[in-house]
Amino acid sequence: MIRTTLSTLSVQLGAYLKKEFQIQREMVSVKPLHTISPQNPGNEICLVLTNVERETGAGIAFNRKTLGASHSSKSSPSWLLNLYVLIAAIYSEKQYEESLQVLSSVILFLQKTHTFLPKQSGITLAIEPVNLSFSELSNLWSICGSHYYPSVVCKIRVLTANAGEIRQLNTIVTQTADRYE
Repeated sequence: MIRTTLSTLSVQLGAYLKKEFQIQREMVSVKPLHTISPQNPGNEICLVLTNVERETGAGIAFNRKTLGASHSSKSSPSWLLNLYVLIAAIYSEKQYEESLQVLSSVILFLQKTHTFLPKQSGITLAIEPVNLSFSELSNLWSICGSHYYPSVVCKIRVLTANAGEIRQLNTIVTQTADRYE
C-alpha cells in the first residue's frame, strides 16, 4: 500500500512534468537520497518516505459486519496512516536555477492535484505541504545522508491499513426468551 501510493504519485507527477517541460525522459523516482552521488546528481525529482504516522483523529472502531441473518463478524480495527514524503529536486550546482523552476512546477502540481487515487485502492488520498523549522529540516537531511537540495515535505493523508482478517464470529440473537415462565 505504501509502495503503491508513492508509485502512483511518482507516475502522476512524472507525467505532469513531462508535459510541462516537453521532455521524454523520466524525471521522477522513488528512492533513498543516500544513493545519489553529489558529483553526479540525476537531474530528477526524488520522492523519499520520511515517516509513517498513525492518524488519531478518527479514533478506533472495530469492523463489524453482518454475515446473513444469523451471524456477524468482528475484525481488528483498521489503522489510519499518514505518510510524510520528502520531494527533492536533485540537480547539480550549475543547474540550481533549473532545480528551482522544476520544484516550483512540482508545488503547482501538488496544489492543483491535492487529492489522488492510487491504483486498486478505492481510497482517495489528500496531499498537503508540511512546515518544518530550519532545525527539523537540517535534521531530516542529515538523517537522509545527503547534501541539501531544494525540496518540499508533504503529508499524504489518510491511508487505511486493514488485513481484513476476521477475529470473531458471533451469532445474532433474534428472539429473547421469556424469563418468567
